[in-house]
Parts: sequence; C-alpha cells; structure tokens
Amino acid sequence: MALGTINHLSLTVSDRTISEPFYDQILQFMGYQKVEKNEEFTMWWLENAGAFLIYNSHPDSPNKTHDRYSPGLHHLAFNAGSREEVDKLYRIVLDLGAIVLDAPAEYNHYAPGYYAFYFADPDGIKLEFVHMPNLP
Repeated sequence: MALGTINHLSLTVSDRTISEPFYDQILQFMGYQKVEKNEEFTMWWLENAGAFLIYNSHPDSPNKTHDRYSPGLHHLAFNAGSREEVDKLYRIVLDLGAIVLDAPAEYNHYAPGYYAFYFADPDGIKLEFVHMPNLP
C-alpha cells in the first residue's frame, strides 16, 4: 500500500438494515465486495482503495441525525472513471429512491472537466461521485 492512502472508512448509521442495502448497491457498482457482516459491522473491500464499514449507532447517543455543518464529516467523494459512470450511478441512486442533492453537472470552478453529482445516504450523509479527467 502507498504511504498515506486510506486503509478504511467507518460510518455510523442509525439502522444497518436500511443503510446496508443502500451502500451495497452503491459500493458494488464501484467494484467493492462485501467481505464481512457480523453483529457489530458490515464491511466492503476494494483493492487499492481499502475498506468501507458501517456500524449501528449506539441507542444511548444523544445525536440522532447527521449534521454536515457541525464538526465531523462534511461529505465523502468517490472517484468515477468516466462521465458515463457518474450518469450510471445517478440512475441507480434514483432507482433506490435516495435523495439527490445535485444532479450530474460540470463543476468547473473546482477543476477543469469536474463532473459530479451529490446525493445523501439514508441518514443524510452527503456523498459525491466525481469524474476528474485531469487528476494529477
């Protein structure tokens, strides 16, 4: 593994029975494989990208919803290999009935050719799928 790459990302969700089918569709489209599911977490793995895990929130937690404008995670962006992949995942997200925050479009103020769409998981965590043709 390259120095500094992410080994894994763990998210806490309010209900794994709701979030797991959502993430399963999204992550499998991107090439992740579900490799473990137990009482504590569900984990997907993608070579050279690492692991993605979801955990159930603790019932005694005072925080019941995600707020991307409070300290913590604002959003998570995944790379796409092409604009066509962005459009394909957009259609999958629509079929899932998920909340689309912004439809596929060019966001050239981020970088030339930046093409992305933004959506929310069942807990309101903002996700992005982006194609950047001029990655360094």
